[in-house]
Amino acid sequence: MLFLCASDIADMQSISALLVTDISVPEIVDFRDNVTLSCSYDMSGHTLNSVKWYKDRLEFFRYTPLMRPVYLTFPVAGIQVLDGKYFCNESTCRVDLSLLGAKSTGTFKCEVSGDAPHFKLAAKEDNMTVAALPQSDPLIESFNSMYRMEEFLSATCSSDYSSLPTKLSWYINGEQPMLGELQPSIDTSIPAHDYILRRQRLQVHFYLQGQRFYQTDNILRLKCVAEIENYPELRREMTLSAALTPFDNLNNLMLKHS
Repeated sequence: MLFLCASDIADMQSISALLVTDISVPEIVDFRDNVTLSCSYDMSGHTLNSVKWYKDRLEFFRYTPLMRPVYLTFPVAGIQVLDGKYFCNESTCRVDLSLLGAKSTGTFKCEVSGDAPHFKLAAKEDNMTVAALPQSDPLIESFNSMYRMEEFLSATCSSDYSSLPTKLSWYINGEQPMLGELQPSIDTSIPAHDYILRRQRLQVHFYLQGQRFYQTDNILRLKCVAEIENYPELRREMTLSAALTPFDNLNNLMLKHS
């Protein structure tokens, strides 16, 4: 009797072991990109009945190895399963999607079910934000390849358009500008692709004087960094360099090239 009880307990433990071990859903993507969703699962002795993918509780993909057809897709607003771009087996399931703008944002769930007699279920979900992300590095304007010491410099940095707020930062030879060297930022916005796209412009101006310029081997490096809060992987930057020279040397160089 004790042996039978122990055997039953062991069977119950193995039965309850079906689980989704991992799910891969991009945290944030650009609406112009295709994305791959995948999940892995441990059947632990169960026979796989189905793998289902949901967006916001609506099923858009099903894998049923014991039935025909093995793969099924269903229309769900905001996404489209790419033809033939999916693969599932006894341990993993992958599906590729094309996105349709802001309505593609949502919660994506992978649900795995075992077959008779136990019909166990396991699932995991994750969120994906679909946005209009910057496609290019920030642009630095009004910057020359040569300056003389004591000269006044004014340059403007512009971010690429994005549906997420962008923060611009300037660095002058590796240091942030001093108080009074930054102008108030200017934001512009345009409607496009079901988003409000924003672009930020930030101007820096200063005199080329002081220790930060005299100890740099006569090189000025101006860097602009564009960042989106909470997404460090979206950081973009642009660096431009210029030669620094005393006034007389600059005049001589200009005469030689005139």
